Amino acid sequence: MARQQTRRRLVSTELLEHSARLFADQGYANTSFQDIADSMGISRPALYNYVNNKEELLAALVRDVLERVVQILERATARADLDEEQRLELALREIVANNARNTTRFRLLDRSEPDLPDDIAEMHRAARRRVLSLLTQLVTDAQEAGRLRPLPARTVALGMLGAANWVAWWYRHGVDDDAEDVADVLVEMMMRGAGRDQGRHVHSGPWAALALLKEDVTHLESALTTALEARPDAEPPPG
Repeated sequence: MARQQTRRRLVSTELLEHSARLFADQGYANTSFQDIADSMGISRPALYNYVNNKEELLAALVRDVLERVVQILERATARADLDEEQRLELALREIVANNARNTTRFRLLDRSEPDLPDDIAEMHRAARRRVLSLLTQLVTDAQEAGRLRPLPARTVALGMLGAANWVAWWYRHGVDDDAEDVADVLVEMMMRGAGRDQGRHVHSGPWAALALLKEDVTHLESALTTALEARPDAEPPPG
């Protein structure tokens, strides 16, 4: 019995891999149940032992891709042993590495989005909202702790997701660096872009964001003053 269950899990995993490749290459609408059976090297009737239709396969793939990212974010959020910046870095690193290791499934999801049946499309939208909400909160926490610049948290989160998701389109297994190494590079770039200057830190809370914002305003005023001094003919700021 255990051997049968193990074999069924292995076949189901292989079935998802073949389906993901076909859906990504041909599009969901252009892939038939027979195409999937042929790619597996089994008959169409035999395929019904594992799945009833290709919609079930698509739902399983959508759930696998998005729920995995939700789980990554939830685990990072729960890490009380890490500070706010470390939790954000951990989440981003795992998302990038996951996308690099699952490029076919991620591209399938992106390409098949217009063809998703209504129930699967709603599941997809709900999971995407959850991902953005969790990541935005991680960014907000790091900002309130004084570890990131006080930029619009949702915009920062969307930018980070864009960089992480794009990996699935350019990453090449066996050609580019290991997924973990790629994640290290991208996360460093993201955190440097959103982070404070080295050595700048204040205590947690809304006053931290206000203090850092004042620093940025002071820096901007200094830069503008320097620019005006370099151009004596320019009009001074009002007031």
